[in-house]
Amino acid sequence: MEWSQWLQGGPFLEVSFLLELKEDKTKTIQEIINKLSRVTNKVEIVDKNVDEIIDFFGRGHPYDEEDLKSSNLHSLRLRLYVYLSRKRKAILQIEMVSTNALMVNFWFYGDKFDEPEWDQIGIKNEEFGGFLSFLKELYSVYEFKIGGIAIEEDVLELFRCGESYPNDCYRYENLSPDSFLKEPSHFIYIIWKENHKKLSHISYNHKRLDKEGILIKTGSFNV
Repeated sequence: MEWSQWLQGGPFLEVSFLLELKEDKTKTIQEIINKLSRVTNKVEIVDKNVDEIIDFFGRGHPYDEEDLKSSNLHSLRLRLYVYLSRKRKAILQIEMVSTNALMVNFWFYGDKFDEPEWDQIGIKNEEFGGFLSFLKELYSVYEFKIGGIAIEEDVLELFRCGESYPNDCYRYENLSPDSFLKEPSHFIYIIWKENHKKLSHISYNHKRLDKEGILIKTGSFNV
């Protein structure tokens, strides 16, 4: 089964974060995937050809094969099961969005109703807290600069760039907390790592976490 058939319909709940790319692309992706085993919530990779998928990411492929000047994309998708309060299908998406930044995104079926035809379970009101716990656990493992939960949006929205990637408007250092503290976003929760910039005036409910993280509630779950 192709990854595009693994999750269907929508809406999708996305748990995403931004990492700095400091070394070899293939080695970095391998480390990201290896660290999934450290996450308290069990993450089971369904795909059997993971090494091939990582190698394809490292090589990249042109956005438009007929255009010699087309940007080279470094992108992968892995089919997963993530064990929250229940076993859920998910897709792990990793994108090289600029010369020094990676976006990591976990996609979940986000409707409140089950979709038996596609073997997709919905999200009950009392289950939303499990996704917040998952985000916090990901921060504990990856210590990302910024991560969050949103419906049909990923952390690239917070750059306020509006360009397709890869693009250096998505460089790691370009993301500022002003983008989510001063302007509304689609995000429900955001975690910011304060060693990049200490936050003092926050109009949203927030809580400080270990490892210099701060959890900010910027919206609500309304699927």
